[in-house]
This record gives sequence, C-alpha cells and structure tokens, in this order.
Amino acid sequence: MRIGLYGLPSAGKSFILDEVKNFEVFAGSKKLFEIAPDFHSLSADKQTEVRQQLARELKEKDRIIVDGHYAFGESIVFTEEDGQLYDAFVYLYVDPEILKNRMLDSVKNQRYAEYDIASWQNKEIEGLRKYCHENNKDFYIIDNPEKGYFADISLVLEFINSLACGFSCVKFAHKCAETILEKTAEENTITLLDGDKTLTLDDSSGKLGYRTHIFDNNFYTGFQSWRHHIEFSDFLQLNDIHIDCVEDLGMRFNENVICRIEGQGYILTSGFIGIWERLAKKLELPLFYGNQMAAESKYFITKELQEAGKMVIAIGDGMNDYYMLKQANHGYLVAKSDGTLSRSLKGRDVEGMEIVRA
Repeated sequence: MRIGLYGLPSAGKSFILDEVKNFEVFAGSKKLFEIAPDFHSLSADKQTEVRQQLARELKEKDRIIVDGHYAFGESIVFTEEDGQLYDAFVYLYVDPEILKNRMLDSVKNQRYAEYDIASWQNKEIEGLRKYCHENNKDFYIIDNPEKGYFADISLVLEFINSLACGFSCVKFAHKCAETILEKTAEENTITLLDGDKTLTLDDSSGKLGYRTHIFDNNFYTGFQSWRHHIEFSDFLQLNDIHIDCVEDLGMRFNENVICRIEGQGYILTSGFIGIWERLAKKLELPLFYGNQMAAESKYFITKELQEAGKMVIAIGDGMNDYYMLKQANHGYLVAKSDGTLSRSLKGRDVEGMEIVRA
C-alpha cells in the first residue's frame, strides 16, 4: 500500500512522518532534490518532469508513505503520476489562522502567508477529492476541530496504522456494492437511504444523549467515521449502555421518505447500530453500517451500482450523503419540517436534487 500525505506548508506533515513506524517513509521534497539538486532553479516544466520521475521511481516500492504538495498558492503541482502512485490520500487539515501564524514564524514558509489560506486549503481538498472520486482512490481528511490542529498525533498514527491493517472506504464500498448486486440481479432500480434524520425524524445517537465535535469542520471522510466509532464506543461503555438492551427509543419514521423507495431499498448508516438493526427489521430493509461508512463510501457504492447498469435513487439529509446524492440518477434531499436544509450543506450546490420535507 502507498499513502500520500498531503497538506499546506507548515501543516505538520514532517512531524507525523518522523513518528510513522509501519511504513517506509519518504520526504517528497528531499527526494526531489536527490534527483535534481538545482530543483528550485528549474523551469516549471522541468520541475514537473522531476516530480513525474520521482513518482515513477516510488511506484516500484510498496508499503510506503510520502509527503507531497497539491499546489503552491494558485499553482497546481500535482501530477497524474502522483495520482497513479498512491492507493490512499491523507490530507492534514489545520485551522487557517493557525497555519498562517506558523507560516509567519517560519523563514522557509513565510512567503506563503500572503495567500488566502482558507481558500487555498479548500481548493486542495476539493481537487484531491475530485481526483479520488474519479479514480476510485481512498481520500481522508484528518482534522481536530476542538484545537484546530493535533498537539498529540497519537490518534493520527493510530489511523495510519489502521490503513496498513486494511481500513479502506473504497474496498468497503466495493463489498457493499457486490452484495447488493448479488441480491438484486433482477432489479433495475435500487434506492440507497441514509438512516438518521432521513428514514427517521430523529437522530439515534442524539436520543442517547451523545454529542460530538468530530464533524465541526464539516468533513465526513473515513477518518471522521473511524474516529466517531471509537468515541461513540467509549461513550456507550462510560454510560454502561449495552447494544442488546437498547430499544428503538421512540424513533419516528419519515413517511415522506419511505413512500419514495423504488425497487429494493438499502440503508447506509453510520448511526447507532443497536437501534438501526431493530429499525431495519421493522422496515424490512437490508442494512450496511460500520466505521467505514462515510460520505466517500456512499458515493462509491452509488457509482459502482451505476456502472453495473442499475438506476440509483438516493435519499439523504446532509453532507454525509452529499456526494451520493450528486452521483445518483435521482437524489432526494430531506429538509427539516420548516423547509430549511442541514447546516452542513451551507454553500453546497444542491441543484438537481429534489427537496423532501421531513
């Protein structure tokens, strides 16, 4: 497995690489200068050639992690060879104000502080996500909303280790899609449904009193799903809540959603499984869940079903469903009872989605 660790200058990529133990580690910039000691004085085209050469050399290796850059300000330096090199892209997100202050304190990176850091970081994230969606690559954003950065990187290292052990939203999505296709050989239409706040009017975790800051940056990649699973498991243990003892807690179904299911329906949820297994049985709908059920997982399930010739209807309410809804043949976006949309979708293009009120 080959991992690309991306992020802006001063994000802290080198700090993480210094502590990685389960991969062969390469510093991308150092390798570039080994190939071309005069790299900085080369023309942009020549620099691209050096980057392409490095990517080809690294492709001969396995189980590596390399830090890289997608862009410098407005100039994109990411190459197709970079894209082909990595199986997974891990993006280190840091609060823009913290990043700017770090740059100002750095002789090497001071020149980058003049850019709009928030815009630059967002463009990198969206560019890498788009590439990964188009090329079936794993994409993870690692962030720490409460502090804006990782003072303690042990959680980051644990996640990187989970990738080494097989954690993959792309592979998980493929398994889900394969199962769906096996069970729906005669069906032309498949409906994929989010759980909380979509099939139900309530949130299963919220019903238990659980609150989290994990999604405060509005990222719903596999890292957030993985971290949420750990945090929620700790919450259940701390509060002595046992899955097999939990009833459905009065969860109310959204009839405006249920009536829109066409063909065979499948629930894709990252909600509390102790409740959702019971709700799925009541609805007589198959259920897919787990710590790899993220926004990208839902997108790739949709994409693979379409590539197999299925028409996919998708129903969801928030950012965790956004890419699934955009990819589907028909997307239903569930609004609140007053017609407003989830705050997680602020600034997102929802054109083409049909709005359904709760």
